[in-house]
Amino acid sequence: MADYISLTERERSEMLAALGAGDEGQLFSDIPHELLRRKVGLSKGRTQKETESLISAFAARNKVYKSVFAGAGCYRHYIPAAVSSIVSREEFLTAYTPYQPEISQGVLQAMFEYQTMMCELTGMDVSNASHYSGASAAAEACLMCFGKKRRVAVYDNVDPDTLETIATYVRARGGSVAVIPSEGGKALPAAYDADAVYLQSPSYFGLIEDISAIAEAAHAEGCRVVVGCNPVALALFRTPAECGADIAVGDGQPLGLPMSFGGPSFGFITAKQEFMRKLPGRIVGETTDAEGRRAYVLTLQAREQHIRREKAASNICSNQAHCALTAAVYLSLVGAAGLKAVAETSAANAHYLADKLAAAGAPRVHEGEFFHEFVTSAGGKAAEIAFALDRADILCGPVLSRDSILWCCTEMNDKADMDRVAEIVREVLA
Repeated sequence: MADYISLTERERSEMLAALGAGDEGQLFSDIPHELLRRKVGLSKGRTQKETESLISAFAARNKVYKSVFAGAGCYRHYIPAAVSSIVSREEFLTAYTPYQPEISQGVLQAMFEYQTMMCELTGMDVSNASHYSGASAAAEACLMCFGKKRRVAVYDNVDPDTLETIATYVRARGGSVAVIPSEGGKALPAAYDADAVYLQSPSYFGLIEDISAIAEAAHAEGCRVVVGCNPVALALFRTPAECGADIAVGDGQPLGLPMSFGGPSFGFITAKQEFMRKLPGRIVGETTDAEGRRAYVLTLQAREQHIRREKAASNICSNQAHCALTAAVYLSLVGAAGLKAVAETSAANAHYLADKLAAAGAPRVHEGEFFHEFVTSAGGKAAEIAFALDRADILCGPVLSRDSILWCCTEMNDKADMDRVAEIVREVLA
């Protein structure tokens, strides 16, 4: 058998040229030179103790924040110790990703329970066994709605990464994306002329959208409605199904998964019954075996591993099964009352901080109800505020512009931390 060569030099050069890079080094030109380390400096013959000391010294250079007020899609929630203990058991941790029919009944049942929980959270009829990420879940949900128009409408106040991912998927299928401008940060009913409309509630700015009004307007035009959700927020608000959405998607990171520098996480897709055969990925079903005992099986596997590629509903192979299992364990441990308490505390903290920041001279930019994220003005000193907080070992949210910052609170933020943030902001704006 001939050796497999992934890329020829010509192909490598063509890709670099398409990226506008003369060589591979230019791909990292945006990273400050002092942060780049070409070699770790591990010489031969070091003992394990010496190596551990060296690596620990490298790790000590990382910035460790005492307080975190950053969100924008990745959130810091309290994770009970029992979660990692349970999902680290060898029955779960070493189980092969459930592609094959012969996978263990235990893993299949866990995925079935996960699907049930996600349906209960969103109010939808069916769920797959998880997806690669929240952004890819949103993109594939839009493709599920593709019709003759091959056009998707997306509001401009959704997560920017999700918008880019949807655009990439839709254009690759020969479709187009229409970006609908929000008004005052809010998504309002519009004329869609599309197969599907995607909105996010809470939005990227943290605002609660009127899903029902948008769904009514969209359905009047024969347009499907896909809603991006924060799963914790669903403990407080009406479900997407109750608001008229056809498909509900989101990222499951808030459900027991650490921030971990942005991943790994998992996406979820839940939908009305009519979309069941269009759901990408795996679906676990409940049945009975030859002896009448309850059993679980993989069903409706519209994946390229099982059917012809051109007929596959999704060609994503990673289903993030272990991350989804973690979410199921987390939800089982905290229960409905516990999840609601997390949501209520997060929202209460955010409203408290918003009031404190307003009193410090940084009022909210948008009007309307919000969950646990909000945008404030910064008097033209957003970067200065972020730098001052950084010196105090406090991580603020993204600086959206010279005059605006996106803040986030969860149950992990206490009153003393929030008061300290308001005090620093007051000092910078004075």
